Amino acid sequence: MASTRHRQLPLARVARIGIFSALAFGINAPFLAIPNIELFSLALFLAGLFIGPVEGTMVGLVAGAIFVLFNPNGPQTIIFVGLAQLFGFALFGLSGGLLRNLFVGKKANLKSAILLILIGAFLTLWYDLSTNLIFAILFGPFWPTLIAGIGFALLHIASNAVIFGMSSLVIDKIWKRIEYYMPPLAG
Repeated sequence: MASTRHRQLPLARVARIGIFSALAFGINAPFLAIPNIELFSLALFLAGLFIGPVEGTMVGLVAGAIFVLFNPNGPQTIIFVGLAQLFGFALFGLSGGLLRNLFVGKKANLKSAILLILIGAFLTLWYDLSTNLIFAILFGPFWPTLIAGIGFALLHIASNAVIFGMSSLVIDKIWKRIEYYMPPLAG
């Protein structure tokens, strides 16, 4: 009988993904009643920033799946919009991981705040554009449906830009605590 070796995630990596997924979903709970103002996107981005691009992407997928399927406001019943949401959530985690060298272990300054504002705005623009486009294509009429979502998208982009920019003040502090209390995580 031929033996095959499958690459498995070590238990510590699975635990990190689970912890950051729970944190992302939990930190978003107080904001569920407020349309398009949320900390979920930032939590996914910070997961990638703190635990790396692969794990950050996984956090985006796991926490995103929980959000899409078990949202207290109701599950996403439109499969293609749900898939676009999952892709967007994964992109937040991946981006944090890919950009970690720009922020982790660095002091907060105006440059990092501006960069985080731009990152938050761009990622949110991508997320809103992809989900709104799919919704407009499926349920049209295309332009009126797309235009109807602009106000919500602008609020979402602006709020995430502010939230991401403000996060520049705490990223280094959080990282120092992670390094001190959980050195393997900082690894």
